[in-house]
Amino acid sequence: MVDNMGKVKVFRCRICGDPYIGSEAPMHCPFCGAPQRFFVKAQDWNPDEFNVKLSEISKKNLEAALQLELDNASFYDCAKNKAQKAGDNYSLAKFKALMKVEREHASAISKFLKISSPELKKQACNADSKVNSKEGWEREGRAIKSYSKFRDEATEQRLKEFFGALVEIETDHLDLHSEYFK
Repeated sequence: MVDNMGKVKVFRCRICGDPYIGSEAPMHCPFCGAPQRFFVKAQDWNPDEFNVKLSEISKKNLEAALQLELDNASFYDCAKNKAQKAGDNYSLAKFKALMKVEREHASAISKFLKISSPELKKQACNADSKVNSKEGWEREGRAIKSYSKFRDEATEQRLKEFFGALVEIETDHLDLHSEYFK
């Protein structure tokens, strides 16, 4: 029998707040996509991470970010369903993962706003995964532009960090979509 006691730890992601169990923090959060540096050991987690006194501009920007994330999650949900109907397993997996990550971003934003995360609304998309990847690429570009602006306008250090992380995560998503443009 191999002794694995003490090798598995619990970590928390500072961007989405979700716990992760493993021998070390993952390279990217499996829930929100944040880079490894945003993980802390669970015992070092600050339960007040999302309890930030918001300026008016930050509240407005968080509300805009929430809508953007919900719209993108709805779009990816539609794209996932179209890929499934077409038997395109790669695009199904990609769009499903992107939908979950965008949904997780909406959940984190809702924590800052102290509201329940709203449900997704139905949204139209194309039957062709390449067309949906192109639109996804455009959506991620708009998110990066918005989150860069929101990061720069935030007076709260925690929100500067949060929006900065979202810029990094959405930039990674651009790479996923760019495969169709090579």
